[in-house]
Amino acid sequence: MGNKIFASRIKKLRNDKKLSLEGLANELGINKSRIGMWENNGTVPRDSVLIQLSKFFDVSIDYLLGNDSMEAKEPDSSKKLEYLQRGLGKLDQSRLEKAEKMLSVMFDDIFENYEDEDDGI
Repeated sequence: MGNKIFASRIKKLRNDKKLSLEGLANELGINKSRIGMWENNGTVPRDSVLIQLSKFFDVSIDYLLGNDSMEAKEPDSSKKLEYLQRGLGKLDQSRLEKAEKMLSVMFDDIFENYEDEDDGI
């Protein structure tokens, strides 16, 4: 009996990256039938491939195998935030103001509180 958690997580991670079986196979340098076996049968690959999958999807091997909770897929939130901060840090004042306006339109409920705090400064 295969690892059902592994099967569902690999499929979800692949779909999240909008990759076909063939696309993931090309990325990993393996045959797409192997990925089909992982997703359909829960067949767990050898350690070296697990390491490759872990690095490719930026998740732990424990997460892939179901030894971690679903929250373990989100360790990258700080990396994403750092990436955004670096990008915003490269903007000149004019572009930074445009970015702030765009974000405040998209997330008015978040930036509304910020503006209230900002008024008190």
